Amino acid sequence: MDLTQTPIILIVDDNQRNLMVLGAMLRRINAVLIEAQSGPEALEQIEKNIPDLILLDIMMPKMDGLEVCSIIKNNPVYKDIAIIFISALDSTTDKIRGLEAGGVDYITKPFQKEEVLARVKTHLTIKYQQKALEETNQELRLANSTKDRLFSIIAHDLLGPVSNVSNVLKLLTEMEISPLEQKEFLLAASSTVKNTHSLLKNLLFWAKSQRNEIDYNPHNINASIVVADNLQLLMSQIVEKQLSVINLIPEAFQCYADENMLSTIIRNLISNAIKYTEPNGQITIGYKASPEEVTFWVEDTGVGIPEEHLPLIFDTFANFSTPGTNYENGTGLGLILCKEFVETQGGKISVESVIGKGSKFIFTIPTPTAFYSN
Repeated sequence: MDLTQTPIILIVDDNQRNLMVLGAMLRRINAVLIEAQSGPEALEQIEKNIPDLILLDIMMPKMDGLEVCSIIKNNPVYKDIAIIFISALDSTTDKIRGLEAGGVDYITKPFQKEEVLARVKTHLTIKYQQKALEETNQELRLANSTKDRLFSIIAHDLLGPVSNVSNVLKLLTEMEISPLEQKEFLLAASSTVKNTHSLLKNLLFWAKSQRNEIDYNPHNINASIVVADNLQLLMSQIVEKQLSVINLIPEAFQCYADENMLSTIIRNLISNAIKYTEPNGQITIGYKASPEEVTFWVEDTGVGIPEEHLPLIFDTFANFSTPGTNYENGTGLGLILCKEFVETQGGKISVESVIGKGSKFIFTIPTPTAFYSN
């Protein structure tokens, strides 16, 4: 058994003396012990604290141990609790009934200390090993999902733009075209390179976050500069769509956050707003500060998000993305990164959206030190 963990054991017996005897034995393994003298009381105790193991007497008045076990095993929340039946009966039929009801083992009265401790330790060890195996399997599923997502992005979202730029360069070097056409091709290639660069940054951040390799370094930063820098970075896309941008973040406004994470969040939310806003639309970047947290939002007058899609946009496993108003491609990584980086800083992110009217992405960063710096 993993001695670094403190197991919770529920002992259920209608005889107070049996509870005392078992309790004295089990204190040797440094367990948290909970007692119940009836089936209904046992079920009440489980609702308060889910135990790792239950020692359950079969022969009890009103509700016997087999009925209690059946109720537990039919509840999806409690069905994985290990149950060892205890009884004065030692017949094969009773043991089979207990195991068929969902028990993992069986001990008889009068109790033998060595036997009780050995069986309890064995089943606690099995439970911890099963939990560790489940966690490992979950990590493997996540790793496989990450690998598949990376391969998909490399195969589609990176090769495509690189091929486009390669074709433009080939066209410029091998064909005679007018200066105006040359400028148009170069502008298109430049936009493709910027989008691909942004995608690569997201991909790099996301891959690192999946391996827990991103340092979290919060400090007082000038949020207005972070917003301004990202607006400048995305200005060519803003101009291309002739969008108006209202930046409500006051000059020199500071907050306590990780600068790289905040910049990634702001960049992706603005980029997302640009992508899904029709030409001549509007994007607003705002904030609200309190002693407890700073709330930022990015609002657009874009196409909006169908209600059934809202639960998918922050889901790592959904692979959800739709083309922009100018058929811009996307991977969905940007919003997933936003969620991960907001939550790393202790905040929350949400979205409000109305089809045909636009979307508003809102995120918070808890900080006791948000203030204006003059």
